[in-house]
Amino acid sequence: MKLLLQFCSRVAMLLASAAVSAACGSEPTPEPTPFRPAVTLFAPTPAPTRTPDAPRVQPTSTPTPETKAAGPVSDVAPVAAPSDGSVNPFTGLPYADPAVAARRPLLIKVANTAEVRPQSGLGEADVVVEHLSEGGITRFTALYLTNATRRIGSVRSCRLIDIELPKMFDAALVCSGTSPGVKPLMRNSWAHQNNLTMISDFGPYECATCPMFRVSDRVPPHNLFANTVNAWKELDRRNKNAPSTFRGWSFQAQPPEGKPTQVVEVAYSSGTVSWSYDAATGRWQRALRGQVQVDALNNQPLTTANVVVLYAHHQTTLIQEDVTGARSIEIQVWGEGPVRVFRDGREIGGRWVRGADVGSFEFLDVNNTRIPLKPGNTWIEVVPLLGEVPVNTR
Repeated sequence: MKLLLQFCSRVAMLLASAAVSAACGSEPTPEPTPFRPAVTLFAPTPAPTRTPDAPRVQPTSTPTPETKAAGPVSDVAPVAAPSDGSVNPFTGLPYADPAVAARRPLLIKVANTAEVRPQSGLGEADVVVEHLSEGGITRFTALYLTNATRRIGSVRSCRLIDIELPKMFDAALVCSGTSPGVKPLMRNSWAHQNNLTMISDFGPYECATCPMFRVSDRVPPHNLFANTVNAWKELDRRNKNAPSTFRGWSFQAQPPEGKPTQVVEVAYSSGTVSWSYDAATGRWQRALRGQVQVDALNNQPLTTANVVVLYAHHQTTLIQEDVTGARSIEIQVWGEGPVRVFRDGREIGGRWVRGADVGSFEFLDVNNTRIPLKPGNTWIEVVPLLGEVPVNTR
């Protein structure tokens, strides 16, 4: 019995000692794992560091205000926008009609479900942004400036990302409305920016003069379409049809250094989107689940000069989007993040950067030089940072 009591006493002492050691922090606290987005980028080699200048003899007298050094200079060159406004800032192509430069770009919300495919008018957009909506389904925000397209759709409601896209492109927004949770956020965000506006309408049937109209050969809510000509007239009526200040992209016909790439696959949960490069045309052709996608206006495949994969943080919110209880996703397209630009059968990696000014949105490589897009249209695939939507290339 005595030995048993001694053993129990010894065990109690050891347990007490371990507890004291843990409480006093004798064991080192593990370092937190740094956050690294699940993104692999191919980027040009950084430019070599410039050889420093030889030291100069400093004057002994106090410098006058005229000779004081200026403040730090940004390592990003200013945007070189055409001074005469003759080039479309979204495509890098000259305007065929100078009057186009005077109108405001339109961002039109287009659905992407089986009931609406093939969509109408996506092939005539200057820029198309594809992003996740609730339930893993994607939705498009398509920008129109070059072409006066009279049937685009089907048009659906806006999402949280559409608060930011009009500021990024300095454009007017066209959609069937927003959920009750999104509307006050949009109003607050746009409160001090008088140039931002939204055309929201449920659309009468077969209206030839309306910005949006419904057709009788499809069932609601998939039968709503937009007319850019009438939308620009509505902006005229509101005194909002002013040119965009957007000057964030640069264009270059000659492709920069890049990793040879023939196929880009974006594995959204609702179906993998693939872009295949055609060297004969110099363009990327879109397919969904292995089926080539076409534009219902002309039955031609959807193609683009540039595919941009943009990584941004996705945060599920408490905003309810529909009667099923699906929650809205806040896609945080502000600040900066990784980007992959695909053009001319090659990939160039870097980062997207968005400043505080309306119309500030650009792509930079590892040397802080703007990644030149190929003149023509651009599709932007927005995906989460942490790899929930894998992006594969070959």
